[in-house]
Amino acid sequence: MSPLSSLQSVDPAASLDEDALANSIVSASFVAEEAGALVFDLGQDRRAHVEREELGEDLPFSAGDTVPLLVEDEQNGAWQGSIKKAEKLAIWRWLESMQQSGDSVDGFITAENKGGLSVDIGVRAFLPRSHVDLHRVDDCSPYLGRSGSFQVIQFDKKRGNVVVSRRKILEQEQKADKQELINSLQAGQKHQGVVRNLTDYGAFVDIGGIDGLLHVTNMSWGRVDHPSELVRPGDTIDVVVLEWNPKKKRLGLGRKQLLEDPWADVEKRFSPGQIIEGKVVSLADFGAFVSIAPGLEGLVHVTELSWTRRINHPKEVLNRDQNVKVKVLSIDPDKRRLSLSVKAMEKNPWVEVAESYPEGTKLTGPIRNITDFGLFVEVETGVEGLVHVSDISWTETIDHPKNHFELGQSVDVVVLSIDVESQRMGLGIKQLENNPWDEAEKVVVVGEKLDAVVTKLTEFGAFAEIVPGVEGLIHISELSDERVNKASEVVRPGQKVNALVMSYDRPNERIGLSLKRDELEADASTLKEYSDDGDAPSATLGDIFRDRLGLDEEE
Repeated sequence: MSPLSSLQSVDPAASLDEDALANSIVSASFVAEEAGALVFDLGQDRRAHVEREELGEDLPFSAGDTVPLLVEDEQNGAWQGSIKKAEKLAIWRWLESMQQSGDSVDGFITAENKGGLSVDIGVRAFLPRSHVDLHRVDDCSPYLGRSGSFQVIQFDKKRGNVVVSRRKILEQEQKADKQELINSLQAGQKHQGVVRNLTDYGAFVDIGGIDGLLHVTNMSWGRVDHPSELVRPGDTIDVVVLEWNPKKKRLGLGRKQLLEDPWADVEKRFSPGQIIEGKVVSLADFGAFVSIAPGLEGLVHVTELSWTRRINHPKEVLNRDQNVKVKVLSIDPDKRRLSLSVKAMEKNPWVEVAESYPEGTKLTGPIRNITDFGLFVEVETGVEGLVHVSDISWTETIDHPKNHFELGQSVDVVVLSIDVESQRMGLGIKQLENNPWDEAEKVVVVGEKLDAVVTKLTEFGAFAEIVPGVEGLIHISELSDERVNKASEVVRPGQKVNALVMSYDRPNERIGLSLKRDELEADASTLKEYSDDGDAPSATLGDIFRDRLGLDEEE
């Protein structure tokens, strides 16, 4: 119903009462325009004048047309009237009747304001935020520009305030259908719903008075970081019922289930070794997800980003939404996994390195990293080899490489091994020199004597150098036939001695010597690390390490 159609006008010809005519709305016939005024025939030889300025440049009626007119008062034998006031009065009467009856009015949402929205229903009306929809609405902007039905819930003619509700109309519309829907709802049904609200984990969709959760994982076959990427409040979308629990009134909905599964024919569209272009859609610590088709994403593991560069996070080389060429490594439709590679687009430099630096190759390179287990030496740009701590020196015990080397320092190394598949190269420093134990093996014979030079004295004996870099231990019990309390009682550093070789352990690099024996006794092979003499102190592994490191007993 329109405002003017509700206007109850009076036929002036039916009444001669001048008092009844004043301040009433009548149906007046337009006569003509005279001296800046519009003249209307009220009947009974009565005329009414309306100021020309009330209407626009073009009159919406012509001579003989009947127009609702508010007759106000009589001046100089002519009544004064107003068309605009008649229309406004009609609107207020119409709004009052709409409020009383509860009938709906048509309107158009024009603007957002503090607390709600402005609606044009013939006059400006206020739509509170709490009455915008069936559910709480935090963001009113999606409703701008929409037409619909509204109910007048508050009306103040004096102040010119009109408050309307959209929620009440929606409640009336859904109430009749809600129970019927509850009784018939079951998994597999397709419904059209309206998005009511968004959360980080999904969207709540109204399918007829019942809210269901459309989880973010059921929105699309592809990766969706946030529901706002696909839907917004107020959108009408098609969904399918995945789960319905009437007792808990819990409704689970799906949208991707209505779309074709991109994994169904993935092996027909793609194959290992194929090169394709995709778009980076997500970055994680372990790699980058690349979309190669709608709903189809593959993982480029962090190890597949570069042949030579050590990448800690994909963001170091890739950006989200970046287009990138990749090679398909493997496809597993059952597990819905696609393995992709960026580095496979380039030739593996390790193949060339293996050809250029076969085992035994000597080279010089800068130290790029120092760890407790060794040195990383750059062989070529981006290609590094490891000198393990055990391959630094034949004779010296290396507690930590950082105490002997510096970053950037150039060192001579030799290639020990290359594993192209694992992208590893083993390098050595000590292998550049002859192993002194090879030299010692030429002169050390168990049961025979040899010349040596005393190098160190310890509480458990003395060390004597046999060849440069190789020492043997003369246990304190083997220094003399007489009891010895300190090694210094018998020998001194720098002293040359002729000692009997009692044992030789090449794998563990140990040599046992004796100054008191000229030959091995029958049971000499079972000396048990020189500790058969119960009265003699034994040399522990800690004693030997402490002596080799040059530490005093107090330390």
